[in-house]
Amino acid sequence: MRRTVLLLALVAACDVGALPGFGPDGGGGSGSADGSGSGSGSATCETIAATPPDGHHNQGLSCIAAGCHLTGQTGAGAPPYTYAGTLYKEAAGTNVFPGATIFVKLGATEKKVVTATNGNFWMTVAPAGLDAPTAAATASTRASGCPTDSMPMTTALATATDGSCNSCHRPGGTEPPIHLP
Repeated sequence: MRRTVLLLALVAACDVGALPGFGPDGGGGSGSADGSGSGSGSATCETIAATPPDGHHNQGLSCIAAGCHLTGQTGAGAPPYTYAGTLYKEAAGTNVFPGATIFVKLGATEKKVVTATNGNFWMTVAPAGLDAPTAAATASTRASGCPTDSMPMTTALATATDGSCNSCHRPGGTEPPIHLP
């Protein structure tokens, strides 16, 4: 059975200036990296974006870490993220998947973000994005990129740190990297 693996990248060093236009004050609309687009959740496949956002920033590393995008402990000028990771084309985590769509649903609200040129995706807090999951308000996720069908993550996100996808999903981690075969 195929499954989507959500990979959050753990960042030891963060170049905040490498992500112009993203975060709470960044570009909005469907598919923006700040999570401001909303998804219907009814489609099985989302068309790959012809022009994904620029993502030349720490692919495969954790964005939600102290000194980068961890709420209350961000780097200088960095917005806090509630969900972030890297999408790959295969379970080995070798080739990134730019232009695909990541959906995150928290309660009745679903938002979507387009993966950047380096496969990275990230989402800020509500209202542009979504708040972090909790035991009382779990989140679900899926990735989509036609012609590949939409692939859901099989486990619910239930703690504030679960949006840090690479804590599990990374090469050599407890789960394989997030991928669409």
